[in-house]
Amino acid sequence: MKKIVIAVFAVLLFGCSSENQYTIEGSIDGASSDQWVYLKNKGVNSSTVLDSARLGKKGEFGFKGEIEYPRFFDLTMEDRFATLLIKPGEDVRFHTRAGSFHDYTVQGSPGSQHVKTLDQRLRKTKSKLDSLTRLFRQKEGQASAEEIERINEQYREILNRQRDSSVAFIINHLRSLASIMALYQKVNDDRYVLYKNSDLQYIRLVADSLKDEYPRSEHVKALVANKEDLMKKYRNLELQNTLSQMGKVSRYPEVNLPNLQGDSVSLQGLDDKMILLSFWASWNKPSIQRSLELKSLYNRYHDQGFEIYQVSLDQSREDWQRAVRFDQLPWINVSSLNGYESYAARVYNVQDLPSDFLIHQERGIIAKDPSKQELRRQLSIALD
Repeated sequence: MKKIVIAVFAVLLFGCSSENQYTIEGSIDGASSDQWVYLKNKGVNSSTVLDSARLGKKGEFGFKGEIEYPRFFDLTMEDRFATLLIKPGEDVRFHTRAGSFHDYTVQGSPGSQHVKTLDQRLRKTKSKLDSLTRLFRQKEGQASAEEIERINEQYREILNRQRDSSVAFIINHLRSLASIMALYQKVNDDRYVLYKNSDLQYIRLVADSLKDEYPRSEHVKALVANKEDLMKKYRNLELQNTLSQMGKVSRYPEVNLPNLQGDSVSLQGLDDKMILLSFWASWNKPSIQRSLELKSLYNRYHDQGFEIYQVSLDQSREDWQRAVRFDQLPWINVSSLNGYESYAARVYNVQDLPSDFLIHQERGIIAKDPSKQELRRQLSIALD
């Protein structure tokens, strides 16, 4: 009886353990049998060697181990490496050539395939940007301004295509650690693929999706900490910009927030003589009604120097975007997606929605919550 109990316990123990096991079977064409391959745990800031294997006669090698949640690994040979993202229980098959280590195939690991897709897409983008940079240097001082601008436009287009593909990847793979890689990819030492202010939302989105799923992952912990740090820095920068501009121009506080395209738009950077600073939200019916009422005035006076700078207090980008597009709001629309916690809302002491401030470029704020009739009167005096 005792032997049976021990045997059953051993089976259960082996079964639990095997669920966490992973294996890597690989081969490297063109490598000599005296070369070594190393398996490294890819940490947040450094990598540590877990195991090593000498290549067989046909360039074959193998590793196995146990993990309790998905982890990043680097397969390295000399100064070449490939990154894998392996889940517990996966049997991974890896193949490459010694002369082009990064051009590999991987099977049995969807996460590793995602990593490969991200890496190869970025490599192609970098190659295109390098070609344009070389072309720019060749033509510098010789080409016309129009030709240089065309090169710059191509450069921006390539960057934006890479960014768009990264955003699409993140949205479609929120529960994969591969999304963390997408967040932090760079096209060069100084520039991230995700470079717009609005891209902070993707850090928050991925962090919130992964923190409950893989709470023990060091990459997830680092992302969550980084998310909080980045959001604080962004809010502090927003406040500093506001206070700085208030010191320079006391007539009305600055607002500088990203629009739906992710580009920051400065309130004090507008050249229009009359500006309506309007606070609203997609969930607030009076705001929607107010926006619809403003359309006729905007169409009437916009070309004469009237602009509407509308700050959404939404916290959902999707709701904000849907409302702008559904009601076809033609003016400037920006948001920090922080609701009433937005520094812009605090600086202007917004308590209710809608809340409007009519600004004259030279005289500052000249009316608070003007009626449609009062707004028409002020515009006709200033612009007609």
